[in-house]
Amino acid sequence: MSIYRAIEQETIRDGVLRTLGNLRDVIIKTLNDHPYLLDYAQEVKKARLEVAENFDYWIDRSMKILESRGCQVYHARNGEEARKIAGEIVGSGKIVVKAKSMVSEEIHLREYLQSLGNEVWETDLGEFIVQVAGDRPMHMIVPALHYSERQVMEILKRVGIRGSDAESLANGVREFMRRKFLKADAGVSGCNAFSAESGRVFLVENEGNIRLSTSLPEKYIALVSIEKILPGDDLALKSVFVQSAYVGTFPPAYINVNEKVDGQEMHVIFVDNGRKDTVFREHLACIKCGRCQLECPVFQLAGSIWGGEVYGGPTGMIWTAITEGIPESCFLSTLCGKCMEVCPSGIDMPEMIRKMRSALLTGRLEG
Repeated sequence: MSIYRAIEQETIRDGVLRTLGNLRDVIIKTLNDHPYLLDYAQEVKKARLEVAENFDYWIDRSMKILESRGCQVYHARNGEEARKIAGEIVGSGKIVVKAKSMVSEEIHLREYLQSLGNEVWETDLGEFIVQVAGDRPMHMIVPALHYSERQVMEILKRVGIRGSDAESLANGVREFMRRKFLKADAGVSGCNAFSAESGRVFLVENEGNIRLSTSLPEKYIALVSIEKILPGDDLALKSVFVQSAYVGTFPPAYINVNEKVDGQEMHVIFVDNGRKDTVFREHLACIKCGRCQLECPVFQLAGSIWGGEVYGGPTGMIWTAITEGIPESCFLSTLCGKCMEVCPSGIDMPEMIRKMRSALLTGRLEG
């Protein structure tokens, strides 16, 4: 879908504004009631940027602690390497359950595993709807916000799930996924924060699907993009709290702290894919809460279609530049600054977009 067609889709605009209306007051109240979260956000930003100054050291330290705890560890320089590593771990003819993960979207993991002859299912409710629809996520945290209840009813009929309202549809998906969880050969997750101190993978959720995806299968694969590495458990937990607060789901229903357990293979793939050498270093402090997306006037019109192949919106402009290359759609930004205003890390996205525009016009990307 082109951005021009996306602008004509009223369901995108309605979905974004409805989600913003539901979450904005909740987020503001959360931050007013728990002002220490603002301090946490600055601590996490500082730590992330310090790690980014010496990625080689922190990646090496993280890999060593994981190996000492019985995990199989890999370092993928790009998306192709990460896909191939995961494909070798899974094999073919398997059932794979995948928790919500933007880095898996970034490297197109589901499609790759399917091409190897595997049955792969998104287990997050919104991601599952998007998968069955043959669509792409519309928001980092609320991937199916652009669908009405009636549309979801029609989409889920494709896999035999029927219901008369949101609750019955959710129950239908729950029953469908339980059967997949129990038969799954491998589970895949992303990572909200990784502790180089303990080798633990921190994940936050509100549905319980991540817990099932990562604990039931005999093989568990964790995709850790390298900017998620933090020095210790305390900062990893603070990062999870900040993301939850800025999403509007604080306190989170579930916080998973995953490590190697007896009877299960645990594979951890550290994914670089442009992060180590990017000139947009400050953006590695982004916790992917998606708040800037909802507040952005252009995103409110076009959703994630405005951006790259995977990432959309203000933060998506930068993530696309880091992982794929500078998108020409950066010229459609209003540079109004709302993204920076609501960002928990105070990232200067407008200035980065200006640099992107200059690079496309002059052929030179200034650091």
